[in-house]
Order: sequence, then C-alpha cells, then structure tokens
Amino acid sequence: MTVALQGVVILDLTQKLTGSLATMYLKNFGAEVIKVETPEGDKARNWEPMREDQSIYFNYLNGGKKSISLDYTTEQGKEILLKLIQKCDVFCIGEDIPNPEEFGLDYETLKKVKSDLIYAAYSYFGQDGPMKSKPGSSLVAQARGVAMDMTGVINEEPCQAGPSIAEHYAAGFFASAIVMALVDKFERGVGQKVDISLQDSVYSCIEAAPAAYSTVGEIHTRKGNFDPSCAPYDTFETSDGYVAVGCATQVQWERFCDVLGFDDLKNDSRFLDNEGRRTDYLFILRPLLQEKIIKMEKSYVESQCRTQGIPCCAVFNVKEITDMPNTIENHFIKEVESKKLGKLVYPTLPFTLSETPSEIFAEAPALGEHTKEILEKFQIGTKNN
Repeated sequence: MTVALQGVVILDLTQKLTGSLATMYLKNFGAEVIKVETPEGDKARNWEPMREDQSIYFNYLNGGKKSISLDYTTEQGKEILLKLIQKCDVFCIGEDIPNPEEFGLDYETLKKVKSDLIYAAYSYFGQDGPMKSKPGSSLVAQARGVAMDMTGVINEEPCQAGPSIAEHYAAGFFASAIVMALVDKFERGVGQKVDISLQDSVYSCIEAAPAAYSTVGEIHTRKGNFDPSCAPYDTFETSDGYVAVGCATQVQWERFCDVLGFDDLKNDSRFLDNEGRRTDYLFILRPLLQEKIIKMEKSYVESQCRTQGIPCCAVFNVKEITDMPNTIENHFIKEVESKKLGKLVYPTLPFTLSETPSEIFAEAPALGEHTKEILEKFQIGTKNN
C-alpha cells in the first residue's frame, strides 16, 4: 500500500495529548514516529481508562509508533539524542520542556546540528512574551482563548467545551504545519521552525469576534445554543432527550410549523418574519416552542423536520452515535484488535485520501521497546556497548 508520508522520520519528544495526537495523524499516513520517553515514561501511560494496567487512552494516541527510553538530561543521553536528530526529518517538542535552550534543544542550536531540520514546537501561550513557559492546561487555554467566555448560557457562568478542543485544534494545526514544512523542505531543501500554541489555536476559531470588537466595540460572549441572527436556531428538550433544530430561512420556519403542527405560531402576527421571531426570542418565542416540543420524542422531531429539508438532529450520546449506520457506513469509526487490550473501537481520522489511505494501529509500544532497534538502525553507539 502506498502511503502519503512514506520515508518521513519524526523524532517526537512530546507527551500527553497535543503532540501525540499530531504525530498520530502523521503516523497513520505513513511517517515513522520515534517516541522519545524519559525512563519514567509519557504521563499519558497512566491516564484512564485503563485495562490490564494499560492505558487505552495512551494506546489510542500512540499506536504504531516506536518508543525509545532516553534520559536526555545526561551528557550521554543528550549525545544520543543529537545523533538521532541528525537522522530525522522532523523534531517535535512540547510544553513538557518549557525552556529547551537549557538542554540545548532550542531551534537555533539544533539547526546548526541539522540545517534542514523541521523543528516543530508547541506551547500553551506562545514562544515569546510574558506568558512564555508559564504552566497551562486545556481549561486555561480555553479561558485565555475566549472560547470559554463564548460557551454557556447567557447570564450564567462560562463553561469549557466537553471535548479537549484546545488540544485537538492545536494538534490539527501542528500536523498541518509540519506537512507544509515538509513540502517546502522537499522542494527547496531547507528546514524551518513550526510554532503553535494552544491559546492561539482556540483564539483563531472565534472568527469575526476580534473584528467586531475592533470596529464597532461589540463583545461576543456566551448566548446559549440559540443564534441571535435567526430564530428558531436552538436546542430544545424533548420527552426523551434533546433536539437541535435550525430554521435559517422563512421557508424553513413555515415548513417547521407545518410539519409539527404549530399553526398557531405560524399565524401569530409576532412571528411572521425573522425580525419578529428574533425579538426577545428567549422570553417570547422560545418558551412557546419548548412547551410544545417537550411533549414529543427527539427522533420524531428530527424525522419530521428532515422530510422538509430542515436541518435538525437529536442530541446523541457516545453510544447512540457509535452505533448509527451513518457512522459505520462512512467509516467514522474502526474496530481494531489489540493483543494486550482486546477489541477496541477508535474514531478514524476526520479526512481521507483516496490514493494514500490512512491506517489505524491497534498497539502502542511498551516503554523503551524499540531503543535497541532504533540505535542499531541509525548506527548510534553508546558508551556502554
């Protein structure tokens, strides 16, 4: 099978989620990822859920990679690491080494070791400025990146997103930037530094909010699930859960009322146009809709709306969406068999390539499992052998 990144070698010093997820993307498309772990191992090796004393989470992030155990804080370890860097195309480093210059692992130092090296670094808050090297987390990145202030119910406390959006956005940007740097390297034969942060990855997703503030002084903040530009565009409680429905046009509103039997609302003079429906929506139209929809099942609301081309979906939990035919038939998940952990169901990558497909790996390496193999492959000796 032809793979997109065949022959690319990545030396990965990152731990936990962001870097491991980015290099997982690259591994699944054919890159060789050498995971450098200290003798204590990646912190994610102890993250729940666990089975047979093995982290399913770690296994998902690091399937198919190779692990070497190396204490790069020692002279011998650093010497081996520098020799490995000379053999690789990409060197990944993250927030677990907030001051890489202290270990001689900064970009300026390493580009002297290998001039065409792609040095890929991520941080919480950026490589410069007063927050450089400050400790952070997904929660903090969402707070500083404005996403938290924009998430939640109006006039109530801000909320973090359920998924780890800071890490996932950052990992996607990280992997994409590495691929772009590789394209340039193969074209011009030069390396460069890739620099991303979790804060900026989240901040870049708030779209026109900075422009709105800088031009008209408007501060976009949390407003719940409704959209102030059109109504109803919201989530409603049903008799057996929740349903999300979006009427963005006049035609959709009229069909919505027709198919669910809301003739009284359709003919109400207050709601004849979008402006009327938007006016004090939370206190006028929404309570009237909620009173009706709560008597219906979520699947009924969705199926009725879909017959009229109205965007609508029941709010699914993990079990419901995993077992859906659409999920299975579009290969959004894949079942793999691990010798250590048994049958596992993992999400596939959110993009496909028809000619160079990706591969999901069932097994993550044991700590230091490939140390001897990697050192021999690259003909790197140690003082003890």
